[in-house]
Amino acid sequence: MRKSLVVIVGVVLLFPNNSTWAAGQSCQQIQAAIREHGSIILRYPSGNGGPIQRYDQFVANLNECPAAFNTLKIRHVPALDTDACPLHICWNND
Repeated sequence: MRKSLVVIVGVVLLFPNNSTWAAGQSCQQIQAAIREHGSIILRYPSGNGGPIQRYDQFVANLNECPAAFNTLKIRHVPALDTDACPLHICWNND
C-alpha cells in the first residue's frame, strides 16, 4: 500500500497539467483527453461509495508507461454518463 501511494503521489506531482476530475466529464471526453495528451492523471471516487478519492494515471498506449511496466490493464472508472468507463493503466505482470 505504501509503495502504491508513493507512486501515485509521484505521478500526480510529475503530471499536474494533464489532471482532471472524472465526475465532470463524460466517458468519451475522458478517452479523448487521454488520446490527445497521451496520458492524464484522473481523480475519481473510490468504488466502495465512500468519500475517498483515487488518483491514477491513465494512458493511451504502452509507450506512455515507465519502463518498469510491461502491459496495460483496463480499469473502469465512474464518469458523468456511466459508472464504468474503460480506461488503460500501466501494469506489471511480474
